[in-house]
Parts: sequence; C-alpha cells; structure tokens
Amino acid sequence: MIKNKYLLTMKSHWFVNQVTYKAILKTLPMLTEHHEKRGVERMPKTPIHNHVKRIFPDIYRVPLFRRQWCNLLCKQLDVFKKEGVFEVNPNEDELRQIPEILLQDHMPEVYENLWYFVRTILNPIFIAIYQRNCADISSIQIANYNIRDKQQGAWHHDESADISVVVPLNTGSYKGGGTEFYDYGVLKPLPTGHGLIFPSFTNTHRGLPVEQGDRYLLVFWLHDKSRMKKLV
Repeated sequence: MIKNKYLLTMKSHWFVNQVTYKAILKTLPMLTEHHEKRGVERMPKTPIHNHVKRIFPDIYRVPLFRRQWCNLLCKQLDVFKKEGVFEVNPNEDELRQIPEILLQDHMPEVYENLWYFVRTILNPIFIAIYQRNCADISSIQIANYNIRDKQQGAWHHDESADISVVVPLNTGSYKGGGTEFYDYGVLKPLPTGHGLIFPSFTNTHRGLPVEQGDRYLLVFWLHDKSRMKKLV
C-alpha cells in the first residue's frame, strides 16, 4: 500500500487546484443571486469564467486537482494494476472496452470525497458555463488507456451522462493519447489535474492511441436526477 494514503481520503479541499477553489468561493454568491432572479437576467461573468477556457463549442478545460494528489492516486493505481483490479466493462461495445476501476467499489473513501467535490466544485462550474445543475453521479471511474489493451478508442457518446468530465492523472509519463471530437478536431492530452468538460449527448468523441506506457484518466459521468424524473 502506498505511503500517505490518508491524503487521498482527507475530507477537505486541499486536493483541489487552489486558484480554481478561490474563484469558486467568489462565484457562489453571484450564482445564488442569479438563481433568486429566476433566470430573468443573463448569467453575469463570474470569477470562475476567468479560469475556464473554451476549446470547442460547449467544450471547456479548467484546472481541477493539485498535482500532488494526482501523483498519490497514480501510485495506488499502479498497485491495482499489478493486482489485476482493472477490468473491462462487458456491457460496453467491444471497441470501447477499456480497463477501468469503479471508485465506489474499490476506493469508497476517495469516491466519497469526490461526491462532495462534484457538488461544491464541479456543479458551480456547470451552472456558470451552462446554466444548469448536474450534480448526480452516474459513475466515477478511472480508465487505463494503453497499447496492450486497445490500439484506439471507438467513436461514441457517453450515454450514461448529461455532462462528462475527464481528468488526466499522469500526463508526461506516456506517449501518444489525447481526445478527438467529431467535426471539431484533436485535443492533445491536458496537463495533469486539468479537467475536460463537455455535454455528453451532443459530443461524439474517441480516445487516441497510446504509443507507450499507461494513460490514467479520472472520468466523471454526471446527470441531473430531477430532470430525469420529469421525463419518466
């Protein structure tokens, strides 16, 4: 087991990118004020808008996690890899079966921390850039892209989510990788800890080949439970 594992499960915001965290704290009162006006006025530009960068239409990047936390998580993932914990999802199409770990099953304390992270960090970002809540978790998982298991990902939508967030955990320790969005173009791997945010249903995408090493991605599939209840 890795040293300092308790840092992965410490219940605080220490693992969040501190610039982003401070911007969220300044943004929250503005979001509350906008909500109280029932959407009559346009969403104002908030402090978090200065840190969220638009890449393609409706597709954004933002610093989310501190590198130290990502490095600690990767050390634990290396242990899991040796123990054969990563498994493919048999319910996925064969071309999309990437070895993965469901955090709720294998790292419940980390999952609990990230549950809180979704509500206090990610959801305010969604409200600011999309004007919508999306704080319910379909899945939080870690995928391992490598040349041994898959030459290249298949085109797909993330059908289990309304909004997807993909965070590279070890950029620079592998060769290749990246994401391609249909009709938009290729995005090289983001820096470690930076999140790629996009609406799941409207963005067909695929992972690009990893030429060497293991590419670890922390993946959030999120939805709005209240919206789904109204559709039933």
